[in-house]
Amino acid sequence: MTYDSLLFDVDGVLLAFHPDHPTVYRQAVVETFDAFDLSPDDADVDAFIAGATVEGMRVVCDDHGVDFERFWAEREANSSRLQSRMMDRGERVPYDDCAVLPDLAANHDMGVVSSNQHTTVEYMLDRFDFDHLFETVYGREPTVAGFEQTKPETYYIEQAMADLDVNDGLYVGDSACDVRAAHRAGLDSAFIRRPHREGYDLPEEPTYEVESLTDLRSLPDVADAA
Repeated sequence: MTYDSLLFDVDGVLLAFHPDHPTVYRQAVVETFDAFDLSPDDADVDAFIAGATVEGMRVVCDDHGVDFERFWAEREANSSRLQSRMMDRGERVPYDDCAVLPDLAANHDMGVVSSNQHTTVEYMLDRFDFDHLFETVYGREPTVAGFEQTKPETYYIEQAMADLDVNDGLYVGDSACDVRAAHRAGLDSAFIRRPHREGYDLPEEPTYEVESLTDLRSLPDVADAA
């Protein structure tokens, strides 16, 4: 098999991990509570951070008497704005091995599928002049439904596959969630073990494991398309 199409996650794959990045999500939630003139406790804020569930977040909003969908849209806008500022300040930049992307794009149809906000992904691609390399781009819509359709759900991956008219392809990610979503969508997976993923366990075996985007060129089914 030869991969005609390559799909990429963003955070930790194209855009370098920054130790302050996780705090942006917390700041976005705090600013959203402020926008609604609410004074949350730590547990209220925690309900919107890693491992958050729609049910848990909705309960917090109900307890504060605020519409969850309105709160969520404000939170998404704040998160995207804060992440874009990190890029502008040089706190989040592409990995050096992104230099290989033009070579890969010369012989493959390429796309981006991220669980981050679509506006954040689009800003990143434009900010670092990557947008011309990808034929299709998906981040999550700024709605509750958009959040529920993120990986490991296959909704956005399948949208990208349809855009590229591909059944067989390779999805490059840096998490167990990425590997699971790729396989559920019928794609092979390449797990990139960046330094922040040292010791990270994968419950599901990826098709390939690489240390750099440049390693993709050495994969037989990628190289064969050249």
